[in-house]
Amino acid sequence: MKGLHFFLILGMFFGSCSISEPTVCEDMVCTKEFRTITVQFLDDSGNPLLVNNYSAVNKRTGRSMSQTSITNGLGIYVVASDADLKELSEKGDIVLVSASNPKNNSKVLAEFVISGGLCMCHVSKISGPDTIKI
Repeated sequence: MKGLHFFLILGMFFGSCSISEPTVCEDMVCTKEFRTITVQFLDDSGNPLLVNNYSAVNKRTGRSMSQTSITNGLGIYVVASDADLKELSEKGDIVLVSASNPKNNSKVLAEFVISGGLCMCHVSKISGPDTIKI
């Protein structure tokens, strides 16, 4: 009888522990395209500029986002892409973009709000500039 009580108490103890439920996403049809959110850096004359020390960091998590230039010589950089989708929240995260001008070492900081999430198909820009003059 003591053994039965032990297993009942043990069962109640483990039964009271909550295991996080897996995220349940609604059925959705996603395209197979791979989306990127970009920003183009321009010099004072409006010409494309390849910058130094480019970074894009999710303010909430402190993690770096996609960090590549995608167009040779046009100063276009990836702020976030579908590779970052699961690192972002559905309501949107602030992504801080920083870079420096290679000619005069002036620095710039811009703020983007990018959404993603486990139940989203693609990243989406909520706010942020298309171009940044530096």
